[in-house]
Amino acid sequence: MSEKKELRKLSKNQLIDEILNLRERLSKVEHYLKAFDNPHTPSSKQLKKNTSSDKEEEHIEESEENNSEDDSSDEKKKPRFPGKPQGSNGGGIKLPKPDQVVEHKLDTCPTSGKPLGEPIGYRVKTIIDFPDKPIQTIEHRFMQYISPETGEIIEAKCDLPNNIYGKNLQSIVIMLKNLTNSHDKISDFIRELGAPTFSSRTVQNIATKYILALEPSQADIIKELKKEAHIHSDETGFRKDGKNGYVWGIFTKTRAIFLAAKSRAAIWFKKLIKGFKGVIVVDGYGGYDYYPLKQRCWAHLLREFKDYAKNNKEIQVQYKRLQSLYENLKILNKKPPDKKEIEKAKWMLKDIVTCLNAIKGTKKLRTYIENGRDDWFTALYYEGVPLHNNHAERELRSVVLLRKTIGCYRNWKGKRWIDIVMSVIHTWKLQGQNLFQNLRLMTN
Repeated sequence: MSEKKELRKLSKNQLIDEILNLRERLSKVEHYLKAFDNPHTPSSKQLKKNTSSDKEEEHIEESEENNSEDDSSDEKKKPRFPGKPQGSNGGGIKLPKPDQVVEHKLDTCPTSGKPLGEPIGYRVKTIIDFPDKPIQTIEHRFMQYISPETGEIIEAKCDLPNNIYGKNLQSIVIMLKNLTNSHDKISDFIRELGAPTFSSRTVQNIATKYILALEPSQADIIKELKKEAHIHSDETGFRKDGKNGYVWGIFTKTRAIFLAAKSRAAIWFKKLIKGFKGVIVVDGYGGYDYYPLKQRCWAHLLREFKDYAKNNKEIQVQYKRLQSLYENLKILNKKPPDKKEIEKAKWMLKDIVTCLNAIKGTKKLRTYIENGRDDWFTALYYEGVPLHNNHAERELRSVVLLRKTIGCYRNWKGKRWIDIVMSVIHTWKLQGQNLFQNLRLMTN
């Protein structure tokens, strides 16, 4: 009530000033919130929306491989059933062959005490577990001999690491670090398993050895990646010692390369893919504009368009046209290039832009589409090239998780871990290789 009284005392011009000041403040708040809740905000970070059954939600298919839904009203009314659908074959657990067979026998009957004789059969129960003492200290004694030919002392050769920690232990340390665990947490975990002493400095020393050991593998990945017909690229912020920086990611179905850089400037990307002549699938970042052969991401465009269409029925009409166009493009993308159909698709996108031109507040969206030019349709001319960059976004999440854990990297070791170790391990994952066994082979 006191605020109303104060407002009534103001003159007309003073009230206008108050309203203008309030609008300016609201505009700043909206601009600030937009940085945290926009079309490119991950779903886990988005503000919760109304999910009541009577409110229809528009659907956007961001990927032809994932996130597909049935838009029919009957489907939406079905209650969500967690887990696998009824009647499906259970996945189950694939049991490996036993490394050891333990027989549990009885000589006498527990109740009568009489001898039981030979067993008539057996029941099997398989247990997968660590040994009672996961970390063991093994003393290797190299027996020495005098060579009858040279008189020199000789001994047997054995493939052992240069330091006191074995291949298995070092490999597990690297796997734990790759899961974004801190050095302190890793050292605590190893000590809990039975290591008498194991410091965070030891974790760092082991990681540094793997950085050097895996560098040739990283060079081979870059060399092979440049031979691919198309690649995906994306980047995300990653500070170095408190200063702004970025990590670039380049991916194919079977290879991954990360590069920690000081900035988002295109020079880093140019250096990384120097000699590559295929198609790059990218978002709308201008750093890729220099490259002549690229496919713009339709998932980004659809998300951006959907955000504009939220509260505007005119834009919603064009958004539905864009969805229809995308569905048609997915069909064309699976066929040999059809120039006539591609020209129709290009005309439809231009017509959507023309219609947007008559709607207020769509200038930024129109510019976003127009800047893409024919790059929205490159995939239709090249076999196997997708219409979206979802692959890069998914594969870059490991870097995002690392950033959340450590905040920033501080020196060349942190940079080289991202550039080399993460690149090689991520490539092994994409290729379905066993990380533990591969890391064991790299131990020295």
